Amino acid sequence: MRCQIGQAVRPATTLREGIILFNVLNTHRKGIRKSLYSLLLATVLTSSLTASIINAADDTQTGVTTQAVTAAYTWSNIALNPGANESELNFTWYTAENPAAAVVQFGRKADLLAAIDPESVATSVTGTTTQAGTSYSNKVTIKGLLPSTDYVYRIGDGSPDHWSGLYEFKTQNANQYSVMFVGDPQIGAGGNATTDAAGWNNTLTTARSMFPNFSFIMSAGDQVNTATSETEYSQYLSPSLLRSIPVATVVGNHDTAVNYKYHFNQPNESTTNGVTSAGGDYYYTYGESLFIVLNTNNPSGATHADFIDQAVKANPNARWKIVTFHQSIYSAANHSTEAGIANLRAALFPVFDQYKIDIVFMGHDHSYVRTYQMQADQKQLNQTVDANGRVINPTGIAYITANSASGSKYYELKATPEVYSEVRSQLKVPTYSMINIDHNTITVNTYRADKTDASALVDTYTMVKTDTNGLDVVPPTKLTYTTDDTALDTTGMVVNKINLDGSTTALSPSDVTVTGFDASSAGTKAITVTYTVAGVAYTDTFDIQVAQAASYVKVYAKQGVIIRTTDENAEFYLSLGHAKQVTSLDVTINYDADKFKFKQASNVGAINGLIQVNDDKNGAVRILAAYTDPLTLNEFTDLIKLNFDPVDPSAYKVQADIELAKASTASSIGISNNDEIVANVDSPFASTILRSYKDIMDVTGDGHLTISDVSRAIESYRVTSADTDKWPTASRADVNFDNVVDVTDLTLIMTAVVQEAHNKN
Repeated sequence: MRCQIGQAVRPATTLREGIILFNVLNTHRKGIRKSLYSLLLATVLTSSLTASIINAADDTQTGVTTQAVTAAYTWSNIALNPGANESELNFTWYTAENPAAAVVQFGRKADLLAAIDPESVATSVTGTTTQAGTSYSNKVTIKGLLPSTDYVYRIGDGSPDHWSGLYEFKTQNANQYSVMFVGDPQIGAGGNATTDAAGWNNTLTTARSMFPNFSFIMSAGDQVNTATSETEYSQYLSPSLLRSIPVATVVGNHDTAVNYKYHFNQPNESTTNGVTSAGGDYYYTYGESLFIVLNTNNPSGATHADFIDQAVKANPNARWKIVTFHQSIYSAANHSTEAGIANLRAALFPVFDQYKIDIVFMGHDHSYVRTYQMQADQKQLNQTVDANGRVINPTGIAYITANSASGSKYYELKATPEVYSEVRSQLKVPTYSMINIDHNTITVNTYRADKTDASALVDTYTMVKTDTNGLDVVPPTKLTYTTDDTALDTTGMVVNKINLDGSTTALSPSDVTVTGFDASSAGTKAITVTYTVAGVAYTDTFDIQVAQAASYVKVYAKQGVIIRTTDENAEFYLSLGHAKQVTSLDVTINYDADKFKFKQASNVGAINGLIQVNDDKNGAVRILAAYTDPLTLNEFTDLIKLNFDPVDPSAYKVQADIELAKASTASSIGISNNDEIVANVDSPFASTILRSYKDIMDVTGDGHLTISDVSRAIESYRVTSADTDKWPTASRADVNFDNVVDVTDLTLIMTAVVQEAHNKN
């Protein structure tokens, strides 16, 4: 049977049962016969795990675990929103009755799988409940999330019998991440909420299939067409992906009712700025980025300016400042020439200029526009653009307006192009953008949702911020400034920032002015630093050393590549970053010669070098590259592709390591004779594993993955390396190499058996 959202349900007898089924079965649900699930379960799980639990894994769309009903607990419309920062996550859901509590129980997936009693390692967080018309809105914030980690959660009311099914989400690396940007799903605008929701779901699933690791979604508003329609909100929240990915929503002109507040849980929301019945302005941070979200149904420029001022002052070290709101002030369709839009533009652009916003994302006009760099309401044409079309240290702000993400409604472009529009289009298909952010760059790639190949890309834009032209600033010798008997010790300095300890904390860039600084070449530089402490300005002059920045080298596996035959070989990429006038590169890579044969090294993209390879056939390959055009690279850039073949072409999959063992570069700057600058190995990427499991999961050693491997692993369950008499045999089942045969090993073996059966079918 299937259980629909809102049905009264009871979960598996324990969280442990649900975790096992969730991990093993949901992962490979599609295309696998239900009888195979039953067979695996009968082998591994005890007889107390009833057949009704099997159906839970077959219900991934609702996520509701099915079993005998013991008490009513109805729930629906789970929504995830970003928390105040990357370590937090906000939840909202509806219940039909006023619950005793609103509870989210969550934990790291690996911890829950490994635990004998998952409840003992799970965390339960209680939130708040408010009445929402005839239903109740439940809101919870969880904290302490770790980066790049898989989590599992469920929602409930505090009763041990009242839980939803299990869902999962994954945190990402906040230093280098992606955000999906969409505009105007407006469920119901097409005349049929179900059809609109299907288009919305297709856009989400298409984006997820192409970009499986984006961190969250930004919506530019108009989630629904009718602000009070709970049916449309339910359709908007119906895609299963929205129970795993947070959405930073914006109040659109079709979201004006209080229903919007019932469905979304916004961090740092103002009760005084941008306020309407749907809520106020809010902000959140993610890594080095500050995201400011405005409710422009309130058109007051002054109230939004006050909020932006608060957000910026609360986050003085934000490197990127990004604003989102609904009513586009630079668009190209029906709304672009309205008086209200012109007034809103006049109210907001001076504020964005003042606070040096980097990029603004908007919706409302159901067509795509990317402006030129804009400042003082004028396009800024004198920009530095590199060979790849990236804008370097741009003057002004880029404004991007999204087309419909669901296809529920499109607007035609005005016949005469606007002076501010660099790119404008109306494709009459849903589109979305993928925003890629790291320390140096923001790239916005926009795609049509009806394609999944290279032709899906319809526009690309990149802005780059550089740090001291790729040169390192060496902190000066510790200095002491004495004013009014107060000692201020300077412990370090970078451009536009000076750190003070003692009674004074680090100063923000707005408190520091550095003049006379020249990082165009290495050497001793005299600079003047003016800084303010407690409202008093201090000035001093001292020397700093600007040194040639070291080059950084990394090697990584191309995502998604698995060795199957000699026709699909393993691809690894050698990258170089933070390089200044590099003319030659010398890299040694170690690999597992029992599993791999080195095949070739080739240039990547437009950068061509002379490559010499020495492969010793015993697991070490040395690559030398020379560049007649010296390379100056701030962020990492792929230079060389390395290909490997499996030693055994018949192997279904192969696991092996590749390690960056040694790297050095030589530069044409400041180097006499043939001296080398030893490059720093980017250690987080120094060892990469191309993971797969056939040879490891074959516990019986018969060359096949079958249920016999599961049975053999069961015989060794809970045996550890301390059991010296049993471990030589049991260690075959320790597939994750943690010196114990536990639930994690059983789960991995079962997953491999299921996948093997699927591939044969």
